[in-house]
Amino acid sequence: MKLLAVRTVYMVLIVLVSSVAVFYAIRLSGGDAVAAVIQPGSASLEAREQLRELWGLNLPIHEQYFTYMSRLLRGDLGNSLTNSTPIVDMLVVHGRNSLILGGAAFFLVFALGVPLGILAAVWRNSAADASIMTFSVAGMAIPNFWLALLAVWLFASTLHWLPTAGCCSPRHLMMPAVVLAMEGLALTVRMTRSAMLENLERDFVRTLRAGGLSEMRVIGRHVLRNALIPLVSLAGLRLGQIVGYALVVEAVFGWPGLGQVLVNAVLRRDYPVAQFFSLVLVALVVLGNWLADLGYLAANPRLRTARLRGV
Repeated sequence: MKLLAVRTVYMVLIVLVSSVAVFYAIRLSGGDAVAAVIQPGSASLEAREQLRELWGLNLPIHEQYFTYMSRLLRGDLGNSLTNSTPIVDMLVVHGRNSLILGGAAFFLVFALGVPLGILAAVWRNSAADASIMTFSVAGMAIPNFWLALLAVWLFASTLHWLPTAGCCSPRHLMMPAVVLAMEGLALTVRMTRSAMLENLERDFVRTLRAGGLSEMRVIGRHVLRNALIPLVSLAGLRLGQIVGYALVVEAVFGWPGLGQVLVNAVLRRDYPVAQFFSLVLVALVVLGNWLADLGYLAANPRLRTARLRGV
């Protein structure tokens, strides 16, 4: 419980510091929110200043931050400056779309990565192992955005198998989910293979084999269970990776999720939307790392005492 409390406080502090960084970065990045809503020359200078006063943009930036955070902590997420849509409605709609895409990518990472890593370890130095590892190297080497463009060119523009963009049918989901999962899938394959090989060379494996246990039982019941410990921590880190890469993938494939909303809000200087969804993404990344740490401790109880002493 002590460790859980310390990690929770640490996570909250990171989010608070990030909120300051995000707020100042968006406000000091240049541009004018009023100009994004009212075209130059379409309103008088007095009307524009009245709008700035209404939005609180005439206040010092530190006062704007404390005003915004006080409203946020009271549950008042505010409205979009460009179309007056309540941010809570945007969170429900676009958050659901991002959850669908992120959940599909997360499933692919482990549903394919773990079995492929096991096969590569069991068939070590074979043609299958070389093929799987070549795939994993390519998955890590190709940039996310470039893979997305290649997928659109091949499967949408050339073969006409899948739509270029849109939401939210299975056909629309396939390309963005695979692209979003690719790097995490490649890393999962490599880590699974490494962990399996490390455990296959331990003394307890030779003892189990000498005792007459079948190879399938040795690998499935004993080796894999020990190899899953680093994969537990990997799961939380993959969550943060998926959240970060979703910005690019949603923009390329026109997937109406949180990432696309954030990119559009930054371009339009829609401060409330950009600030809130930036904090949401930061919180998800921090939560992923927090869950990874706790999951690793839960999977390996021997580390709990050492971690508690080091806190």
